Amino acid sequence: KDFQAKSFDKDKLERIKLEDGIRLHEQVKTDLQIYAADTGKPAVKPFMLVIARDTTHARSLLELIQSDKFFDGRYKTKVIQVDSSTKEDEVVERLLAVEDPHEPTEIVIHVNMLKEGWDVTNLYTIVPLRAANARILIEQSIGRGLRLPFGKRTGVKAVDRLNIVAHDKFQEIVDEANRPDSAIRLEQLIL
Repeated sequence: KDFQAKSFDKDKLERIKLEDGIRLHEQVKTDLQIYAADTGKPAVKPFMLVIARDTTHARSLLELIQSDKFFDGRYKTKVIQVDSSTKEDEVVERLLAVEDPHEPTEIVIHVNMLKEGWDVTNLYTIVPLRAANARILIEQSIGRGLRLPFGKRTGVKAVDRLNIVAHDKFQEIVDEANRPDSAIRLEQLIL
């Protein structure tokens, strides 16, 4: 509330967005555990998608998240970078298994590589840290998070909601959500 982005330099603003994303991610993990316990449905492991500007930016985000300075190092082994600079089989295997509750990945950092053909149902938080000038990239990122893990809406807001942390095209998303025929419904959450 009353957040003035202009009061922070770019690096500090990115750090705030990442930290807010992690806080939302942690809340979603708890909400999904409660939902599974209350309904007897299988546990869903959520993950957070971080959209980087380029491969250098992605590498610096990976290093930050893997450091002890970021949430006391809790995400060191739970983050992967997926872009043109990372072609290791292990990274691809982890990306393809991100829905598996036993696979440790909770944060995926990418640079325009996950545009299409990667369908997941457990994306709950998106942290865009690059300008998305193309509307189709915005729609694809949002659409990836609108796939529901139980195949339909549950009626439980926390289970059915996609969180997007501070977006450069935020007004466009608001306008889209306000269209009567839109699949997106916007709810503002003030941290």
